[in-house]
Amino acid sequence: MATFKIKNVLFFHEKKNVNVLDEGDRTIAKVMKVSNSGNEAGKTFVLERNGDQAVLGIQKGRLVFANYRFQIDGEEFILKDNAVNSLLYFCVDGTAFGKKLRIEENWDEEIEVKVDGRKAALMKPNTISLEATIVMDEEVAGDWMLFSLTCLMYFMFMIYKDETDIIESIFDGLEE
Repeated sequence: MATFKIKNVLFFHEKKNVNVLDEGDRTIAKVMKVSNSGNEAGKTFVLERNGDQAVLGIQKGRLVFANYRFQIDGEEFILKDNAVNSLLYFCVDGTAFGKKLRIEENWDEEIEVKVDGRKAALMKPNTISLEATIVMDEEVAGDWMLFSLTCLMYFMFMIYKDETDIIESIFDGLEE
């Protein structure tokens, strides 16, 4: 298993990027917020590693459920909120390069990344520091598509959490 950390997310608005660190705390990739005309403002991120880039953002035009545009190696893939599960917890399904993907929150509020039905990675968000630890199979860590999607999906999860917190506070206010 390989372990990575996404650091300093709390200060993302003050910095141009956040780092992805390996087990030796060496920077191996960076994540930046970018704009993309087909995506919602402020909800697109790019991961850059060794000159390669992957982009993930929330497509414009959603009412309730999000479509996620994942762009890598000149290809674009659409992943979607699972219409049933996303009402209760973060759950995204899709296919990229022939691999069936599911990214979903478990009961421990961690994010499991499943490839063709097999758990391949686990993201452990720290809600206090807004950093995350990611544990991946060695094979997944070496797969550029899966590595970048896993790291970038953390930011989509944080957006989901922020938005559900807002909705919950509105409903809480109606009960008073």
